[in-house]
Amino acid sequence: MKKLLTAIIVTGLTACNQPQSKGETKTMDFGAFTIETPNSWKQIKAKGIDSYVGRIAIDSTDTLDFDLGWYSNTLTEGEPFVVERSMLQYSQLPADTSEMIIVEKLKGIDLDRYKKQNVSWDTIDGRKAKLVYPRRSGTGTTGVYIDSLWVSGADVDRFNLYGENLKPKNEKKVLQAIRTLKFRSK
Repeated sequence: MKKLLTAIIVTGLTACNQPQSKGETKTMDFGAFTIETPNSWKQIKAKGIDSYVGRIAIDSTDTLDFDLGWYSNTLTEGEPFVVERSMLQYSQLPADTSEMIIVEKLKGIDLDRYKKQNVSWDTIDGRKAKLVYPRRSGTGTTGVYIDSLWVSGADVDRFNLYGENLKPKNEKKVLQAIRTLKFRSK
């Protein structure tokens, strides 16, 4: 009986780690690009002023946004606002410290230690792609930025697709889906 139970558990765990089968995914077509996603994801239309934008509902709380155009956000995280505690006493204004990182001494501080997201580079559909994902799952940006899709008018079209503070299981699904992006050349 123990051997049977162990075999069932091992089989179940192995099945959970397998990529989704084709029956569990669909191809979402946005005209300029396609992406393979779980069947439950839904397209949400949006209006952009100077670019092609849209949204994807992952579930009832998590969504992705995309922007294809000249001014698409690079998904670059800003430098953290690190302040030495002693400097707060000299401030004449009431300071909102909720967005500050307060340290005893600035000397020897590595600002990268306080960033929220990781960055890696890969190739997606033959294009150099910047992937971003949270250092602490559930807090930060998960997505992709591609700097050069094609020349459009006087400039180059760029692309991003990202979500903020996604549930850990959705972070993984987004990173899998991103790798399936296919672009239609203009």
